[in-house]
This record gives sequence, C-alpha cells and structure tokens, in this order.
Amino acid sequence: MALLSSAQRCALKGRITAFKPCAPVVTGRGRKALAVRAASDDAFAAYKPTVAALFPGQGAQSVGMAKDLVAEVPAAKELFDKASEILGYDLLKLCVEGPKDKLDSTAISQPAIYVASLAAVEKLRATEGQAAIDAIDVAAGLSLGEYTALAFAGAMSFEDGLRLVKLRGESMQAAADAQPSSMVSVIGLDSAKVAELCKAATAQVGEDKPVKIANFLCPGNYAVSGSKEGCDAVEKLGKSFGA
Repeated sequence: MALLSSAQRCALKGRITAFKPCAPVVTGRGRKALAVRAASDDAFAAYKPTVAALFPGQGAQSVGMAKDLVAEVPAAKELFDKASEILGYDLLKLCVEGPKDKLDSTAISQPAIYVASLAAVEKLRATEGQAAIDAIDVAAGLSLGEYTALAFAGAMSFEDGLRLVKLRGESMQAAADAQPSSMVSVIGLDSAKVAELCKAATAQVGEDKPVKIANFLCPGNYAVSGSKEGCDAVEKLGKSFGA
C-alpha cells in the first residue's frame, strides 16, 4: 500500500490529516479531507471507503498497451507526450510496438505501467465524467502501483512521480544486470516455513548465493528472490516443504 512521508503530508496542505502504516491512500478528491492513516486502529476502522482505485505493479505490461487509449482520449495522449519529454525516449512507441524484451525490461516497463495507469484514469474521466473521479475516496497499488496511487491521490505530481519511477526502474535494472538473479513464487506455506525453505536452499547452493523472501504478497503467497541458483533450489525443495 502507498504511504506518505512527513514532507508529503505537509505538501497536501491539510487534504490528508492522519496516518496508519500500510493503509491505502485516501484521495480527498472533491471532498473534505480524509485520513490516510489514523492515529489509532479504532480511528482508522471507523473510516469506511466506498470506491477504490487499485493500480497494478510490474508485469502488467504488454506490447500494444495504450494504443486504443491514446487514440480515443486526448488527455491520455498528452500524458504520454509529457512522459516522453521527461524520459528522453518515445514511451508510447515502445508500448505500442515493442520490442517485447525491451518493454519487459524493468527500466522501461515501470514508467510504461505508471503512465498507462494514469492514462486509464483519463479514460474514466472522459467516459464517465469528473464525478466518477471524485467518487473515488481511496487508492492503493501493488509495488510500483503505490507510486501511481500517490500521484492519483495528489500526493505528488505526475511529473515527479514519473521521475521517481524512472529512477526506481533504472536502479533495479542496474542491480539485476550487476549479478544474475531470479525470483520465484511460493504458495501454500506460511512466512516462517518459507523462511526455512530459503535457508535450506541457501545452504544447498552456498552462503554466497542466498535467497530470501522479497514480497509478502498475502498469507500463503510469497515471492522469493536472490541468486538464480538459490531460486532453482527453492523450486526443487518446495514440494518437500509442502508448497
């Protein structure tokens, strides 16, 4: 879920008033200031959002994405044009034409999903009107989608969000290029058991090629990442642990 720093809270100028860890961003669009996180569990529990905007993370990209969107919605095309100026390359062309391997690279796919997601918001605005946007009172996203949720909620501008996503994607790409690595999903185990699985896999391939839990997606669903050899070992050992 997307969270806000103290500086971001100040920037919102009272539109967002209180905080609770791991809570969705409350947009406050077209309405009185609403809580993002509350001072106590009880206070947060009292708030009942009615309409949520959920934004996807990396992996949602595909060649051809946004082609029809930008053709139908001028505001969506404007976002892609603005993005290309910031990024220094034609993002829309990569989304529409690929090649797939380039679009799938983390340095490209992250900006692509961020921009396409906010372009989809413009599609909603164009077809359903501003009232449909104002009706959304909470926003959240998976991983990369947290940045999109923050931009949608007004916690940061589209431009600043894109610059952050660009830096995030480039940094992650550099880390991936620096050392062969991999990721594997583990389903059906609790976090303690997955941690044991990672420990066993690391012991098998060597302490210099570790694997650890990278994403706590939901109870019984975790992503493990680390060395390619370690991830291969996790796959081989998984069934013996009950996965």
